[in-house]
Amino acid sequence: MTDSAKSRALIFYCTRLDPEKFDIPGLPSGDDVTREVIAVPCSGRVGMGDLLAALAADFDRVVVLSCGEKSCIHRFGCLESKAAMKRAKKIAETTGLDKDRLIFIEADQTGTGED
Repeated sequence: MTDSAKSRALIFYCTRLDPEKFDIPGLPSGDDVTREVIAVPCSGRVGMGDLLAALAADFDRVVVLSCGEKSCIHRFGCLESKAAMKRAKKIAETTGLDKDRLIFIEADQTGTGED
């Protein structure tokens, strides 16, 4: 498989998590995917504009990996990133983009990423 045929995922992740420990729904495993990761001090800093810009850049999946409501040290980061994801999905759907390319993963809900 050539590099141009690989799936591309952009992953914004809370620095308290390890993005390698999480499976991204809809992505092939192993060498069939290129993961680009952006560490953020809090997932709440990822805005709707960031998500839509990543869709426009033609990423197959745009992921926000959040520490979760129960464990967010910034109190509301998870809630803010969920709200941004919801707005981005609504705009994506309205403009004819595939909203399923946007994925939100909450670590508290998956039980992954914790020792």
